[in-house]
Parts: sequence; C-alpha cells; structure tokens
Amino acid sequence: MNDILPNTGCDSDKGREQASDDDSQLSRYLLILKKETEHKIRMINSAEKDPLKRAYSIALALAESNAQLKARIMDYEFNNEDEEIYFFKFVKPYLVSRLIYYCQLYNIEMNRPVGPAQVQREYLYRELRNLQDYIERRPEFYSYYRLGSTQYDVYYFTRDRFEIGRQYLEATMSEREPRYSTNCDYKLAKIQANERLEIMIKMQLDELDHPHEEIVQLPWETKKVFLIELLYALDSFRAFGKMPLKKVVHVFQKLCVVDLGNVSSAFAEMKERNDPTPFLDSLKEVLLHRMKRDK
Repeated sequence: MNDILPNTGCDSDKGREQASDDDSQLSRYLLILKKETEHKIRMINSAEKDPLKRAYSIALALAESNAQLKARIMDYEFNNEDEEIYFFKFVKPYLVSRLIYYCQLYNIEMNRPVGPAQVQREYLYRELRNLQDYIERRPEFYSYYRLGSTQYDVYYFTRDRFEIGRQYLEATMSEREPRYSTNCDYKLAKIQANERLEIMIKMQLDELDHPHEEIVQLPWETKKVFLIELLYALDSFRAFGKMPLKKVVHVFQKLCVVDLGNVSSAFAEMKERNDPTPFLDSLKEVLLHRMKRDK
C-alpha cells in the first residue's frame, strides 16, 4: 500500500499544501497499518500450528486492523473524488477481503465433517458451489471487476451514490455505515475473498483426490509479490497458452507452497508503483551478469 492515495489538486497554494499534508499523513498511516497487520499475521502463522486456531487468531487481528482503519477514515475528508474512489476500490477491500477470507476459512474448517474422503469431498463441493453462487448472482459487477473497468466507479465506490439497475440489490444495505461504505466496496471484498477461498478449497479437493500422489514442491524463497509479477508477465506473454491466469496461480501456489492471496488487488497496486516491475528487471540483470561471468 505504498503511495496509497493519488496526488490531489487545490485552488490555492495553502489549500494544496494542506491537501498534500493530509494525503501524506494518511498514506503513512495506511502503510504503517499494513506493515503492522502483516507482521501480526506472520507471527501467528509461525506460532500457531493448529489451522482452526490460526484462522481464528488471524481473523481477530484483521478485525482489529479494520476497526482502526474505520476509526481513521470516519472523520477524514477526501481531497477529491479520485482519492475517495481509490480508497474504497483498493484500500478498504484489500483489508476487508482478508478478514472475510479468514472468517470463512474458520467456518469451513469448523463445520467440516469428520469421516471418509467422499463425505469431506461432498462437503467441500457444497462450499465451492456457495462461493460460485455468490458471483453468479452478480454477473454485471463481477464482469466489471474482472475487466478492470472504471466507467461506473463514481457510483460503485463513492459515498452517497446509488443507481438501481447498475448492480445486484443487496439485502444488507440497511446495515451500511454511510461514512465508511459505498455501494460496492464490501461486494468487491467479498468476491475477492471468495476467489481466494475457491483456490483453497480446490487445493483441498486435489489432496483428497490424490492422497498418495507424490507432490514435487519448489518453495518460493522471496517476496510473494515477485511471483505475482512473474505470473502476470508469463500470462501476458501467453506462455501457458489459453490457460486462465486463475488456474496458473492455483498451480503455482501448490508448486511453490505459497498463498498469493488476492492477485488482482496485488496487480492493481503494482501498477501504481514508481517502479512497476522490479523483479523482472532484476531477473534480466542477474541473468546477463551470469552470462558474462560464464563466458
């Protein structure tokens, strides 16, 4: 979440200075919050081996971070519409989607039946259908999200805006917090969490279907975002033909023993960086160095 909010303009030098200070303070706050949250999650993952307790503890940590973010934003005045859209389209869903994911992960594991593989398989397929059903009931917004569209952002990701006919009408509208909610920020977070849960469930189904199959693993020893950067590059090059990126990510998560989280959100953040492809640039540099050394 570096440079989390875009630069904004003001009508006067004093206004520009104040907006810049507010923006900088919020950016620093968001960066610190993200680092602290990720540190808590790493500590929990290292200390807690039981998957149920681990999911529960991480959910609590994420709930606390979400509460802190809400308290910070409730009285914050966005400098312009673009800043507000960016927050509710990228910043808030990033954190909320992770909270939803770990809550659902806990619930799925808590209710998972103890029994033969076929019983567990049927249970996981039901959970998978529930996830897919949520997306299938919202085809317009899901397409909007997957295509990276922006034309309706002002209706979807700013407060006090609503137009019937542009979205699936949610029954939870009455529970929205007007100062901290837009029409679609929670819907986006829920879809992103569901995509991540779908990968997790399919991995568990693979394990049930191939219990004695030897799995060759190549642990990924550097940053997760570097692997996401590499996979997007390979997908853009069509290195795997017509295989969907989601499937490629699923395969590499198993191969590299890594949970990449929401790759779409990570890619959106990559595009905002001053240096969008540090890993690919470094790969070329070290490869050329090796070629020169081995002459």
